Amino acid sequence: MCEMKGTISLLAISLLMLVAVLAFAILTGFAPYGSPAEVIKTFYSACNSGNYSVAGRLLVPEANWVLTRHIGAVDGGLRGICDEATKQGHLQKVEILQQEVRGEVAQVRYMLYYADGSAIEESQGLVVKRWVWKIAP
Repeated sequence: MCEMKGTISLLAISLLMLVAVLAFAILTGFAPYGSPAEVIKTFYSACNSGNYSVAGRLLVPEANWVLTRHIGAVDGGLRGICDEATKQGHLQKVEILQQEVRGEVAQVRYMLYYADGSAIEESQGLVVKRWVWKIAP
């Protein structure tokens, strides 16, 4: 009888640990981009290849709204920003220099390298929105 209680206790503990691990995996698994640096790289990759819908999903909703429905739309919206940032799709590499995360806010410093041999250093802030890192202006 004592052996059976020990087995049940061990099974209960194992089950609770499994549930905790699965909950963590599900919560972090819904985030398609695991780190602020990865979001920056994915954003520029999407911009460079002309995949503006993917790039737009990486922005905070407020920034996306301004770019599509407000003054930003006059300046070419997200497409204009992407084309300018990638020199019309001639971006060759994004190198992350530094990533600083403090809770739900992050700052990423990075270099953009272009096909013409030029490079520029940039810095971008990100915030967590619904468990996902988003680029914030």
